[in-house]
Amino acid sequence: MLAGIQDRWRPLRAELFPRVVLLDLSDPLLLRGQLLRGDQPAGPAWSAPVPAQTCRDGVPIARDALGDFIGDLLLEHSSPDAGLVLALPGEASFWRVIEWPDGVVPEEPLEALLERAPDLGWPHPQADCCLDLQPLQAAPAASLVVGAARQAVEAWIDVIAIAGGSLRHLIPAPACLATALQPRLQAAAADALLAVLLPDGRATQLLVWRDGCPEFQRWLSLDPQALLPELERALRFCRQHFQAADLRLLLAEGLELVPLLQEQLPEVSLELLDPAPYGSLALQGLALLELTR
Repeated sequence: MLAGIQDRWRPLRAELFPRVVLLDLSDPLLLRGQLLRGDQPAGPAWSAPVPAQTCRDGVPIARDALGDFIGDLLLEHSSPDAGLVLALPGEASFWRVIEWPDGVVPEEPLEALLERAPDLGWPHPQADCCLDLQPLQAAPAASLVVGAARQAVEAWIDVIAIAGGSLRHLIPAPACLATALQPRLQAAAADALLAVLLPDGRATQLLVWRDGCPEFQRWLSLDPQALLPELERALRFCRQHFQAADLRLLLAEGLELVPLLQEQLPEVSLELLDPAPYGSLALQGLALLELTR
C-alpha cells in the first residue's frame, strides 16, 4: 500500500515542486551539473570528466556510452523526476549579432530572420540549424542569433533519452554566457571595451564586447607564459581598432593570472568573475534563462 501511495505521489510532487538539473557541456572535457529547486541552486555544483572519444566537435559520436555516463551522474547527484536544461557544447554552437533595419526589432524576430535568411557566416546552412534569438539589453536595436546544427541537437536529444532524463531545453553555450554577463554589459560605458577570458580544457577563449555586443573572439593558449603575450597583442589590436580608451578585463573561474596580469598590463582594469552560487558562468546563464521562460 505504501509503495502504491509513493508511486502516485512522485509525479504529483514533481508537478507541484519542480526540480531542474542544469548541465553545462560548454567545456569539451568537463561536464558540470547543478540542481535547481525553485529559483535557487540546491547545493553545490558537481563535475566529471567527459569520457574520451565520445564527442567530436561538440557532437556525440558514442551516444550509448555518453548516455550511460550522464545517466549514472544523474542518479548520483539529482532526482529521477528532475527536468534537464543543457548548455550545448561551445564547439557545436554558433552565434552572430544582427542589426535590424531602421533600428526596430520585429514583433516576431525569429520569423523575420527566417524570412530574410541572411548569410550568418556559419558552417551550416540556416535551414539545417535550430535557431533562437536573444535580446541584447545594452543594444536594443540588435539581437544575438544563436544556433546549432540540427544534427547536433538531435544527437544530444538521443543521448539524454539514453540517460533516462526528461529534457526541458537545449540552449547554445553563447546564449548562456551572454545572459550571465548582462549586468556587466549594461553597466559598461558605450565606448568601453569589456574583455572576458574563459578557459576550457583545451584553450583560453578571449571575447571582447562593446556597447553590449560581442565584437572580437580569439582562442589563446592555456599556458600562462604563452597566454600573456598573446593576450597583450589581442588587447592592443582591439584598443586600436575600436579606438577605445577604457578597457576592462574579466577573468573567469579557473584562471590564476591576476598577479601576472597586474604586472604585465598595469593599465587594464581587472575583475574576477564569480558565478556563485552557481558552479560556472554557463550554469548561471542557464538558470537565468530557465527562470525567465
